[in-house]
Amino acid sequence: MGRLKTPLLLQRGHPKCDRLGRIKKLDLSNLQLRTKDLDLKLLNRMKQLKELDLSDNLLERVPEGLDLPCLQVLKCSNNQLEDVTPLQQFSALEEVDFEDNLYLTVNDNYKISSLLPNIRKINGKETASLMNHVKILNRELTSRVTAYWEKNYQVQVESRAQTQELHKEFVKSAVREVRYGPESLSDFTQWKVKMIAQQLVASKTTGKQIPVEEVVEKDTNSSPETPETTPVETPRTPRTPAPVGASSQEYVLKLSAFKWKKRLPSDSPPCKRARSSPPPPDSQASSLGGGQSAPAEGTQGQMGSEGQEPMELQPMHFLQCHSKGNSPDDFSTQLWACAFEPTWNEGTGLPRGASQTVATCGGEAVCVIDCQTGLVLHRYKVPGEEFFTVAWTFLTLVTQDGRKKRSSVLAAAGRRGIVSLIHVRAGFCYGDIRAHRKPIAMACFSPSQETHLFTASYNKRIILWDIGLPDYNYHFTPRQLLVLDASATPLRLCPVASCPDHYLLAGCEDGCFAWDIRLNESQKKRECEMEFLFPQSPGQALKRVDGLGFVSEDVVASKGCTPGSICLWSWSQSLAGRGDKRQVTAIILAELQWSSTELSYLTLSTCPEKAFVFCGDEEGSVWMYNVRRYLQQQQQPLQAKVAPTKILSWPDLSARGKKMNKTLINTAAVDPTFTYLVALTDTNIITIWKKL
Repeated sequence: MGRLKTPLLLQRGHPKCDRLGRIKKLDLSNLQLRTKDLDLKLLNRMKQLKELDLSDNLLERVPEGLDLPCLQVLKCSNNQLEDVTPLQQFSALEEVDFEDNLYLTVNDNYKISSLLPNIRKINGKETASLMNHVKILNRELTSRVTAYWEKNYQVQVESRAQTQELHKEFVKSAVREVRYGPESLSDFTQWKVKMIAQQLVASKTTGKQIPVEEVVEKDTNSSPETPETTPVETPRTPRTPAPVGASSQEYVLKLSAFKWKKRLPSDSPPCKRARSSPPPPDSQASSLGGGQSAPAEGTQGQMGSEGQEPMELQPMHFLQCHSKGNSPDDFSTQLWACAFEPTWNEGTGLPRGASQTVATCGGEAVCVIDCQTGLVLHRYKVPGEEFFTVAWTFLTLVTQDGRKKRSSVLAAAGRRGIVSLIHVRAGFCYGDIRAHRKPIAMACFSPSQETHLFTASYNKRIILWDIGLPDYNYHFTPRQLLVLDASATPLRLCPVASCPDHYLLAGCEDGCFAWDIRLNESQKKRECEMEFLFPQSPGQALKRVDGLGFVSEDVVASKGCTPGSICLWSWSQSLAGRGDKRQVTAIILAELQWSSTELSYLTLSTCPEKAFVFCGDEEGSVWMYNVRRYLQQQQQPLQAKVAPTKILSWPDLSARGKKMNKTLINTAAVDPTFTYLVALTDTNIITIWKKL
């Protein structure tokens, strides 16, 4: 297509007329247009134009200098756009659609919301919640940039002659050093930090203050925001529990409607532990409007006898974002797994820093949450599914022009036996893998091979997949690399930390097993190579291992075989005396005291960087253990069980005057730096704590 001409514009314009200035709607879609083909002189004559369709073309950018003061709707999907900032020239714009532009991500949604205050829809979705999140980010980033200036540069202004050079240095340094928000929004936050820093520098020159946007207050007369866009949470102060289920409209919470499912046989998905009766509402709970609560006792937990320094955690958010039908009355959906998004150094390809973005799964939904703000950044929902597991990896994606970009990808799986692959930054699921005929209990990526994914199913089988790298159209070809047969359902998977390409460790319904997973072997279907034996009390028949994780490259934490305890054992010491035997006695380094409950599938997690083990219980508490002293220990006669370093108790929550009773903690996990702790419950509540 060549350069635009007047006859074509008149032909494609509405209403039909003989003057460009009278056209209100213009359809230029599917014309193979490039940016150079857009004639600004002709387009700028269309002062009454309200809707412009540029979709299905080859535009690399929207040109600057378009004077369209009445433009309200812009469609530019399926092009080759790389930057949305030129759209700020359309001050009246209310709706924009730029889907299917490979180089644009969720960061660009945030940029548009920041640049265009009148925008109501982006890619067909309402922007009210997004605009609110942008204002929160802007407020916090402005505060942090200002603090960074005052701490590092303000004094230098009075003593340094070259003020202009100092200002340039400050802007560059602020972009590099000021951090806030999830890793998936780093492009937006760095862009915003640069703008704020430049505004701050300008204000020092002109004497004007930087405008700080305030968070939009919710209109009490408006309809409530659903969990699909905004998590249900209430700001809180330390030791002051907050309501669950609060929103812009008050709901009556029906605690008596809890449904407690009975346990199924071990070859079925864990639809959960039965209780004798649902927890009754507390008639003495606070009756403050909207769901207030009284201060909790023991919310900060109890100290063990190990002599560690006191450890304080502050409750940040209590969210209810996995509800069936987005109902605020849903306290029966069971939440199963969570995983923090890894962060990577683009230069070295190695893990770095803290992550505050966590993925959670339960019911029909997978949510990606910013732990700092408590906002749900993405929500992926599949009707009829029940998600049991999530796992992160970083893939190197190749763009259409051959450029390589590292992006985080989330795998989620559950009852249907299908693995969904979600490109988080782009905000959509780009493909499914039909991995098993029965439900998938667990999935995890290899720490050394970014495309290698293990899936464990209720068909008593573990499969190693190569999910492949998607091309610029998100086409990919998964391959099945190995099939590992088990004698019972595998529940937990752990590539062995010291040799992740050699052995896979799994906790199963009938014990703890290891498989040789080397791909240079010809046999692609394998039986387990080792079974680990643990000490058992006389008459004890329990062999299930439902919690498993490496605390270091050698020390494993496992739960299940020994009631009321978590075992720490050495991988290398256990294998040292193995020989050719299939059964290997686990060399126990310590036993950690845990709940005496007989309920299963309360999963443990580990934080190797801080040498911590975490496990929830049936009362809503999280047991935390600092096990650093045992990591270099040789086998010794077992002493008394090691008390927890801290027990974080379930807070005294209430909503609409009814008490939110204690609940099962299915899993609890922390980010690598132990900044945030996230616990998932049996009652559709996500709790987020921050270490002080």
